[in-house]
Amino acid sequence: MAIFFKVWLSIRRKEDEKPIYQKQDGQRFIQPHTTKLNVNTTYAVKVVIRPPVKLMELVIQGESIELEELTTEDEDCITYSSHFNTSGYDLSRRQKRKDVPLVFLFEGGHTLIATLQCKFYSENEVEHCHWGQTLTWLEYECKVEDGSSHVDVLREKYL
Repeated sequence: MAIFFKVWLSIRRKEDEKPIYQKQDGQRFIQPHTTKLNVNTTYAVKVVIRPPVKLMELVIQGESIELEELTTEDEDCITYSSHFNTSGYDLSRRQKRKDVPLVFLFEGGHTLIATLQCKFYSENEVEHCHWGQTLTWLEYECKVEDGSSHVDVLREKYL
């Protein structure tokens, strides 16, 4: 029997808890959305999984980030928090985007692989980095077939 669940990912500036921004690029690039981030910046990450599926590891751009399971009153989901830093990331040149891989490793050996198409701005740049819509959550509607270790993303939403 297949397993169905949803994963929500939130990324906010850790320093001030302000949201990040995204814009729709249509067909100009591989993916239709571009997420805007600053280099040399720490971001707070929150992951919510409903119904609860234990997340063993989250890897962003090849770096495993330490997860803390949060206590919530909602027993129908599991919530984690963490942070990642964009130190060492290169600034994006005009008309260029960087694919940032996200790897979610779940209990039972199930792996969800997603990609954020990003544009990286200097650490103090706020004008261009804040054009577009706020990105509160990325939602992944997921399915795991019997006997599979791969998590299929049925739908991805930018909320």
